[in-house]
Amino acid sequence: MIVSMKKGTLVILKSDRDACLRALQQAGQWMAISEEEGEVPEAATLQAAAGDVENAFSFLSGFGKKASFFSAKPEVTSDTLLDACESGKKTAFETERVMAAITDHEGKISALQAQNESLKPWLDLDMNIEDVHDTRHVRVLSGFVPVDALSVLEESLGDDGALQTYGEGDEGIAVLIYLYGASDSEYMKATVSSLSEAGFAEASLPKMTGKPKTRYEANHAAVQDLLQQIDHLKEQAQALSENMQDVALLSEQVRAEAERARMTGIETAETVLLTGWVREDKVSRIEQAVKETTAYYDLTFADPGEDEVPPTVTKNTHFLSQFETITDMFSLPKIGTIDPAPVAGIWYWIIFGMMMGDVGYGACMFVIFFLFKKIKKPTGEFGKLINVLFYSSITTMIFGVLFGSYFGETWHPIMFAPLDNPMGFLIFTMVIGMLHIFSGMGIKAAELIRDGKWLDAIFDVFSWMILITGLPMLLLPGFQTVGMVMSIVGAAIILLTAGREKPTIIGKITGGLLGLYDISSYLSDILSYSRILALSLATGVIGMVMNLLARMVAVNPIGFVFALLIYIVGHVFNLAMSLLSAYVHDSRLQYIEFFGKFYEGGGKPFKPLALRPKHFDINDQTKSSHSSLGGKK
Repeated sequence: MIVSMKKGTLVILKSDRDACLRALQQAGQWMAISEEEGEVPEAATLQAAAGDVENAFSFLSGFGKKASFFSAKPEVTSDTLLDACESGKKTAFETERVMAAITDHEGKISALQAQNESLKPWLDLDMNIEDVHDTRHVRVLSGFVPVDALSVLEESLGDDGALQTYGEGDEGIAVLIYLYGASDSEYMKATVSSLSEAGFAEASLPKMTGKPKTRYEANHAAVQDLLQQIDHLKEQAQALSENMQDVALLSEQVRAEAERARMTGIETAETVLLTGWVREDKVSRIEQAVKETTAYYDLTFADPGEDEVPPTVTKNTHFLSQFETITDMFSLPKIGTIDPAPVAGIWYWIIFGMMMGDVGYGACMFVIFFLFKKIKKPTGEFGKLINVLFYSSITTMIFGVLFGSYFGETWHPIMFAPLDNPMGFLIFTMVIGMLHIFSGMGIKAAELIRDGKWLDAIFDVFSWMILITGLPMLLLPGFQTVGMVMSIVGAAIILLTAGREKPTIIGKITGGLLGLYDISSYLSDILSYSRILALSLATGVIGMVMNLLARMVAVNPIGFVFALLIYIVGHVFNLAMSLLSAYVHDSRLQYIEFFGKFYEGGGKPFKPLALRPKHFDINDQTKSSHSSLGGKK
């Protein structure tokens, strides 16, 4: 069900603005209608600061005690998330100092190590690098030559110069070549060209002064000193990590403050006017939050204007609300339309179970997702997805019993075993597909009837339902006559009414014929449900193969160990792949075959000002304080 929205208008004193926004943030039901476009500078600054604090927390996490996968998030009160944590500020400041120092030292180390790499081939050069230069009668060339080209280079040089070799680098052997004669002569230029042809690649000496070996040793000592300083800084980080939860709390507080800074409105010298969307069933909560904050305010609520598009909020039972995540991933429903989640959720639940269809896998899903829910306590959309998979374990076990599938083994099926009767299962999936599509068409008809378009519902929806129902009845003994009548009636209605919007007789006839051609689209959609058969068979066949392989090797005690390994690894793999396939293909059937018959979406999400901690769980029943996290106001 889509919840009605109210537009709230709140006038408060400027002096009460911060306290009022904090109260609205705790209430979590006020979505501001901003009067300004673009990012608010103060909010952008706070968001950047929150990012810096989060980076400090991530840095400290590398030194602190690793949280166990099974450990839950710390619990804090909403007041704790709103009050400033001075210990967190101090720890974050010191952490940023340590991070900056380590980054600076690591940059220096990289530069020194890069210079030493360039010095390695020249360590045997027993003279200052600045003394290696041309004279009036000698040109000095520095560079590298491949090892196998050294003899060729010496021959090419002949009596026109001298060659000194040093260490070996990535580019070859480092060499200094001394050429006799004026450096600007044509003969000298020809000699340099011949050296290049012989394999010599000219390269500048390292940019430094003094002897290469002396500088190399000095650089190495400097690197060791910087590494010791980094070790000392890491020890400081290790000590700071004892208060990293305070840094995490500070990150939450700054992000919450940034969210409040985005709440802009119209201001006068003494007052502020804020407007926002509020759920109709949560109006009293907003009134109470403001009333407890200030005695001087004016708060009114009104219905949305005709030109206003309020955000969409849906309200369903706890079970059906978990399946809202499937709809939300496609698109939120618009205000004024029917929420598809209740119908889509039931179908998703059923079809998922059909695709998995194994008692053993369903039991594993139940245990895995139950434990994950209890231990990790996932929230938000991810939490809903985990619940969808958890609830789908029930239908997986139900269809597993109906199909007689237990970890790939068939045992006393109540309906039929898909592996033994694939054609029967295919027909069953076609029936399910037709019912699924009909439920979507029924929602479309309900929307048309609600809007007073009874004839459109008959011509565009019920006519197709009659035709599609009649066609398969033509193949059933004893139902051919009824099927023929239904098919003719449905086709006739479509033929005569599909082109009713056309202005000319020819257009109406053409429109009717083209409308009737859509039967191919409906049949194609129904055939798409054969993927239920495909996925169910794939799950069953892979499980059966794993069982067969395990039995083949279980001929002695050692073989039994390997059989157990094959059995566990094989079924875990099959369960994981089947879960992924069922999730994807079940979603596809909802989005294309089901939603395609009625759903437009396009709703705007409801994103109220609220506390959304990343590192903590809010529990206002918990008697916690800043001191419990190592920080004080």
